[in-house]
Amino acid sequence: MNDSSARRLPRRAVFLDRDGVINFKLPENHYVSDVGKFNLIPSAIEALAVLRRLGYVLVLITNQRGIARGFMTGEDLAAVHEHMQMVLQTGGADLDAIYHCPHEVFEDCDCRKPRPGMILAAVRDLNLNPSESYTVGDSDSDVAAGKSAGTKTVRIATGTDNEADLTFPDLLHFALFLEEREKEPN
Repeated sequence: MNDSSARRLPRRAVFLDRDGVINFKLPENHYVSDVGKFNLIPSAIEALAVLRRLGYVLVLITNQRGIARGFMTGEDLAAVHEHMQMVLQTGGADLDAIYHCPHEVFEDCDCRKPRPGMILAAVRDLNLNPSESYTVGDSDSDVAAGKSAGTKTVRIATGTDNEADLTFPDLLHFALFLEEREKEPN
């Protein structure tokens, strides 16, 4: 196999929810609508850096209905994500791609989780292999979207989740689990 055909092989990825996984989640019906409301979970940089070292493509998939509800604009969200990327980049943990759904819950879109539209778009756009990938989130809709897209699923929670394939208290615990697993002989 030559170099050009190797680059065409689908790659593995980690699809990440944002609120509650990378940054602290605000109370229900409150939105990270500006940089001042974005508070990074301290261990997120280390976790993302570990996943990057393991060779995963890092893709953010986030529902942002605050846009549809008029609490922020697409430009506000872009500024938050630009700030987030700069912070993550300081630790070698910036994301490869960001996908967001700006729609309200009742809108019939394909992108809003629990539908898998954002994941499937990233799979197509970035040549990713869903069966070798993980979807990580803190809600039922994240797990459902990952399952629908054919990924393994990880729930960030203090308890267990019978729907998710794996459950961890935070992203760092998941990243360290993968790191340990990759050290094991095949």
